[in-house]
Amino acid sequence: MSDWAFETDLAVVGSGAAGLVAALTASIDGLDALVIEKTAHYGGTTALSGGVLWVPGNARMQHPDAANDAQRALTYLEHHVGNRVGPEKLRAFVTEAPRMLNHLLRHSHLEVETFFGFPDYRPHSPGALVESRSVEPRVFAGRRLGKHLGELRSRGPIAPAGIVGTMAELRQLASARANPGQLLKAWRLLPRNLWNRAAGRKHLANGGALIARLRLSLLERQVPLWLNASLTELLVEDGRVIGLGVDVDGQQRKVRARKGVVLAAGGFERNAEMRREHLDAEPDTSYTSGSEGNTGDAIQAGMAIGAAVDLMDDAWWAPTFMPPGGAPQIVIFERAKPGNIIVDAAGQRFANEADPYNDLVKQMQEAHRAGAAAIPAHMVFDHAYRAKYPIGGMLPGITPQRHIDSGFVIRADTLDDLARQAGIDADGLAATVARFNAMAATGRDDDFHRGESAFDRFSGDPAVRPNPCLAPLDKPPFYAMKLYPGDLGTKGGLLTNEFAQVMGKGGAPLPGLYAAGNASASVMGNFYPGAGGTIGPAMTFGYIAARHAGERMT
Repeated sequence: MSDWAFETDLAVVGSGAAGLVAALTASIDGLDALVIEKTAHYGGTTALSGGVLWVPGNARMQHPDAANDAQRALTYLEHHVGNRVGPEKLRAFVTEAPRMLNHLLRHSHLEVETFFGFPDYRPHSPGALVESRSVEPRVFAGRRLGKHLGELRSRGPIAPAGIVGTMAELRQLASARANPGQLLKAWRLLPRNLWNRAAGRKHLANGGALIARLRLSLLERQVPLWLNASLTELLVEDGRVIGLGVDVDGQQRKVRARKGVVLAAGGFERNAEMRREHLDAEPDTSYTSGSEGNTGDAIQAGMAIGAAVDLMDDAWWAPTFMPPGGAPQIVIFERAKPGNIIVDAAGQRFANEADPYNDLVKQMQEAHRAGAAAIPAHMVFDHAYRAKYPIGGMLPGITPQRHIDSGFVIRADTLDDLARQAGIDADGLAATVARFNAMAATGRDDDFHRGESAFDRFSGDPAVRPNPCLAPLDKPPFYAMKLYPGDLGTKGGLLTNEFAQVMGKGGAPLPGLYAAGNASASVMGNFYPGAGGTIGPAMTFGYIAARHAGERMT
């Protein structure tokens, strides 16, 4: 082929964490790289996320045997993933994840800190840890990006009132009204947010901080990132992927990739047709928190040249509120706080409300398939809960009238009236609340074991005893909010091996083609191991792809 508009060593499609790490790793290793992004904003779903990374054996682990964590993590993953993913790929992840993080900590602006105390999502499983595998980016002064800050994908602050804080700080803040000692642990929030407003530092936290740190590193290395640049086709010669067709602001360009192409453009959560074909349980695109550009383009481009796919019927699920006219709101720590339950239309509980978000949605789906009318479900709580904890973007004790008027929040003086307004069976709800209150008084959930696992307790309120996740619902007014089966992105995509090479339908790698992040079938199979179980592997296989393409890994 000729008439190349641009030539590089590694061409990367997608500007989330997987893509930026692939390009950054290539540059650190002395290769030329290019990143293309189909939308006007870089960062993908990562920029909208909590920004946490699950990295076994990471350099910030506060564990006496951190150096030997790879085998322990492999035991944990094998126990839950089983043979859904090849052993070589699982081993590659646990081996290379800490190397990836160390490499970036040494050679880029990435800075992380341990999310102290955060357990793996199945803390009682073989190989699990009750802390230290999850790390998160340090807060970043966004103005360091200059004009490029405005191009960063953003959905607004994760916390109410525009508070900028790490996920660890925001968790502490969530219990501050009930337990002021938690606010002391998050002491950095006040001076940082005051300074942020006074000095215009434009601080970023969470996924925005992670992407900003990677973007600054790429800017300093003069790695180009094209916005409004869509992949149109993969260019193949003699059976090898040698480049891309790209639509840049409506102009067709051919990009030659001497070492390879990395597809890291996210999943297909925004593609209604693909969802109907592969995710028949949840075809609605409304509930996803994935980036607007995630329509499966890279997956389809790979399939068009014979790539195999896997896990197309699964997603990274997360229970979600749907505020009128606003973006979906993921519901994470709020569910474990004492004084709430989640019920179906019959007023029945169907799960441990404090379960990991991926598990809870799967239980919603299972209950709904069994005829329980659990989609949407309702999160029900009382005045004591509303006074103590933030929820749905609302500060403790402050429920804007507009949310009542719109129906986003249903409020009533009695459970009977609440049930009537919410469309819940009143007798069923009354019986469920009576039973739950009796169990809460003893501190033991005999139905679903809420508050028994380390993960539950981590998300609960340490000021409440004997069970930090249980308190009665007995103080009117009562509230209900609809809970939907949202997702953080789809889990299925191009099948890859331990080197992030895309596999053909015949079982051999497609030379020159790599995939990472949600464009690839997850190394986690149908499992979600812990906080950052999406971003940690995405960055790891972006790193692996670049190193293999650069012939630094065999």
